[in-house]
Amino acid sequence: MIYRFSIKTVRDMLLNQISSNYFKSIEDESLITKHLPKAIERFEKCIKDCPNKYYYKVNEEGVREPYFDPLHSCQWTLFLYFMANTIFKYEYERKESARVVCDKIYGQAKSMSGCDLYFEVEMPEVFFFDHPLGSHLGRAKYGNNFSFIQGCTVDDKDGKFPEIGNNVVMLTGSKIIGDSCIGDNCIISEGTIIVDEKIGANSIVYGKSPNLIIDAR
Repeated sequence: MIYRFSIKTVRDMLLNQISSNYFKSIEDESLITKHLPKAIERFEKCIKDCPNKYYYKVNEEGVREPYFDPLHSCQWTLFLYFMANTIFKYEYERKESARVVCDKIYGQAKSMSGCDLYFEVEMPEVFFFDHPLGSHLGRAKYGNNFSFIQGCTVDDKDGKFPEIGNNVVMLTGSKIIGDSCIGDNCIISEGTIIVDEKIGANSIVYGKSPNLIIDAR
């Protein structure tokens, strides 16, 4: 992966943001330093094949490589999710301290991007978003290559969360709620609201439950 800034600078940038917005502890620095390589590894795997022109560079050999620019706000939000989620999943010894730093990283991502993606939500290895302002991603089951943009919601109804297949795209203002199951390769069009519905694979969905319009892709 090509880095705009060094990994040390990435770490220091995050610690400075925590210090400015919350408070920084020795445990924060220790846990971030410990889990940063794994978080970077997961971030790179996620963006490796991203077609967005801001996520790759062509190297001296003419080969496309993933590119990490922490000043790109969407990249930084994505990295912060992987950083907090990695600490949450892989820190087995200092659970209380891990929870504290994860809450800070989550809060930083939310306040910066306006995207509510909690570190306990298990996102797939590969997912994307662009301009995620006002989006909320709850504890659904997400398939690989899931993507969303601004104003999207995935959330529960009566304690039941959706199940979303591979290669699903949520467009502006769309919502998937409750006991919904979305098949692979679906596009949820702008403003669509799906509540407790089963959507077959390879569909484009419009409208609002229970009066959805479903076309084949």
